[in-house]
Formats: sequence, structure tokens, C-alpha cells
Amino acid sequence: MKLLIVAVMLASAALPAMGQELTSEYTKLNQDTDCTVIARAEDGEGDWADLVCPGYGGYPYVIRYGDGRETVTYGFATDSGMPSFAPFNYSNGTVEWRLRVEGETKRPVAAIQRWYLADMDGKWATQILVVSRVGQPQDGSRACVVGYVAAADGAPANERARALADRAETFECGDDTVSIEPEIAEFIPPTE
Repeated sequence: MKLLIVAVMLASAALPAMGQELTSEYTKLNQDTDCTVIARAEDGEGDWADLVCPGYGGYPYVIRYGDGRETVTYGFATDSGMPSFAPFNYSNGTVEWRLRVEGETKRPVAAIQRWYLADMDGKWATQILVVSRVGQPQDGSRACVVGYVAAADGAPANERARALADRAETFECGDDTVSIEPEIAEFIPPTE
């Protein structure tokens, strides 16, 4: 009986960490003043640049810009975590970080960022929330897109994005299926 009680106590002690909800914190930046250029096109190489920007709690993110399009990789990763959209696009300067709270430490495990996509007339007609897994320094985990959410309906879109973000820790980059809402499927780049 004592062994059963100890087993139940140990199991219940582990539950809050696994069942605990994630919290959100936001960062906002201006690419021109807050980011550092780490690579840039030379004369005759076109228009591209790679920038490293401050994220949350010492976690950086890399913005890759080229030919009117951006991609972002969050956290510590050696590979690009996001394919580019085909239409001209740019990311909003605000990132919502979903954080795992471990004692006094808050560790970002997912990022949600709004993207603006141009239509054929050059108007910023489509908004998409991109939900990404944040690369972790200690285990060399990959950073990648977990899902794409149509952002036209405001607060409900934010809730759907958070629900995806809360699964990012267990998302296997390259193996698990990226979530794509049907109304924006035409804009989503193919995955490898």
C-alpha cells in the first residue's frame, strides 16, 4: 500500500509540469535599429540580408530578407526554420513568445508572429499568423513552422495560434504535419 501511495504521489507531482499551461510574453522591435546585420548582399548580388534580432530571455531570432520576402528562425538553430511565402511579404515587429515556466525560469518554446502578404496589385491583402517551434540551446533541437493560421478574424485567430503553439514542444520538425488552415492554403510554401 505504501508503494502505491508513493507511486501516486510521484505521478501527481509530475502532472503540473506536463499539464501546466504555457504563458505569453511579447517582444517588439524595429529591424533597422534593434537587429544586427550578420550578412548582406555585395554589389551586384541583389537585395538580401540576414539579421539577428533580440528575442525573449536571451533567445535570438534570425530574419532573412531577400527580394521583398522574409523568413524567420527562432531560437538556437543552424537551419532555416521557415520557408518563404511566394508573394511579397514582411513580418510584424511584435512576436508573442509562448513560455514554459520552470521555477523562476521562463523558457520560450514557441513563437507566434503576424505576416503580411501582398496580392497581385501590391496591396497587403492577406494576414497570416505563423506559429513556430523555438530551437533550444541545450539539446540542439530544430526550429521550424508548426502551423499557419488565417488572421482575418482577430482574437479567435490568436487563440487558434496559441493552441498550436502549445503543442510546439512535442512537434517533430520534418516528421510531423504542419497545420494549415484551408482558407490560406494557396499561400503556404511546400514543405520538404
